[in-house]
Amino acid sequence: MQLKKNIDFFLLVIACLYMENMITKKNNYFIEGLKEIKKLKYNGSTPNLLLHVCCGACSCYPLLFLIGLFKITIFFSNSNIYPFSEYQKRLNALKKYVEYLNLKFNASIELIEDEYNYETFYPYLEKYKDEEEGQNRCKICIAKRMNRLFEYASNHDYHLVSTVMTVSRNKDVNYINELGKALSYKFKDINFLVFDFKKNNGQDVGVEISKKIKIYRQDYCGCEFSLRKKYDKN
Repeated sequence: MQLKKNIDFFLLVIACLYMENMITKKNNYFIEGLKEIKKLKYNGSTPNLLLHVCCGACSCYPLLFLIGLFKITIFFSNSNIYPFSEYQKRLNALKKYVEYLNLKFNASIELIEDEYNYETFYPYLEKYKDEEEGQNRCKICIAKRMNRLFEYASNHDYHLVSTVMTVSRNKDVNYINELGKALSYKFKDINFLVFDFKKNNGQDVGVEISKKIKIYRQDYCGCEFSLRKKYDKN
């Protein structure tokens, strides 16, 4: 019970930070991200980046964009995905794309798979089971996965993290980036690379890449309740 209170309080703090930012300013996270990348490249070395990836399809454009800029380690931590067979499809699609990129660009992208445990997500998502995509259920889901990204980075000596989730038009780019910034205050030794992978038609480019090399593309967001919504609409 105490753990749940702590998580709920943390999410409330994130929501407050997000709303405050939206009221006071509008950020161009694409430009902000480019400036940060330029600063990171000034020292002449290739920075390490721990990159959260939610699926193969959503990784297509971001990985292509980042591959020459960072030494990338992918962190596949997505216990929100239901059922497990769907989780495996998305993971296998990502593995296929990483293999393709490593061969095509003589790269060395690594992939780390976190433990799958849907039960850790269900109680938080079930509370908002009737909401549409993009509302509280999605914000909690994103917050839990992002928090796990920072936890893993902190425990394994990574100091720069980001996520590909901003490539989707169904995801709130402001929330994701402000959440990342807030988590950088919680995990003080880790920086979050803000970005907006939707810019420059990122999602459309990703769709074309996935079709060209036959990457599996899912037709619902991921959790049990988004799957139910898909069937309800049908």
